[in-house]
Amino acid sequence: MKKSHILKSECEKGIATGCPSQGDMCSVCRYQHELQLPDLPEMVFPDSELSLHHETGVGIRFVALDALKCVDHCSDPLKVAVAKRWESTRAEGLKMAKEVIKPFDWTFTTTYNGTLFSTNKDSSFKVEETSERIDYEKLKQQEKIFFYDEAILYEDELADNGTSVLSVKIRVMASGFFVLLRFFLRVDDVVVRLYDTRIHHQAGTDYLLREYSTKEARLSKISVCSPNVAPVWQNVPCGNVGSQQAY
Repeated sequence: MKKSHILKSECEKGIATGCPSQGDMCSVCRYQHELQLPDLPEMVFPDSELSLHHETGVGIRFVALDALKCVDHCSDPLKVAVAKRWESTRAEGLKMAKEVIKPFDWTFTTTYNGTLFSTNKDSSFKVEETSERIDYEKLKQQEKIFFYDEAILYEDELADNGTSVLSVKIRVMASGFFVLLRFFLRVDDVVVRLYDTRIHHQAGTDYLLREYSTKEARLSKISVCSPNVAPVWQNVPCGNVGSQQAY
């Protein structure tokens, strides 16, 4: 697990026009070059990373850049509760703004579930849908944790309209390891979202299980402001749910 400082707002090399696209680019310029978003979250941790490697050369990592590539950069699917009233009082100015500012998902909602990679040209992960599920009852058993850590990949307060945060955490035990990648969104007076990706490797097996789920509810129907209040989220129906086997 690596952690980093917040991404700066200007070229780290002090180049007024930014780093050349050819060659070694700083983090700021790399984000601007590789992303199609007109804006970034207030806090991006560009070098924070959880990376898991296997001796065969395959692995999976979790980084902010790849997560932001999964954000909708073409449309704004969600507006704050006061948006219609705001638009009606600023119709002319809004029309001009839409011609200049590219619409995008300003909540930075991402469907990212990790980046599979290989450092060996002769090996790569194979991913298949599966009916097998992570054994959560086994994970609840008391067991010594040899390693635990967590990191925020990006976070934004949505111009004081709520919060949007992507985080990743890992714990390693004798029986295997467990990873939780979680995107949490709260837009005040509007909606809450919880997008989870859980990855489990059980010692003695030669594959990973990757489960993903999405939950969303109108804020008026749920009394929760935290992604960690499990009893409340259990009553929220899942949207997209699935399980994959990577080997």
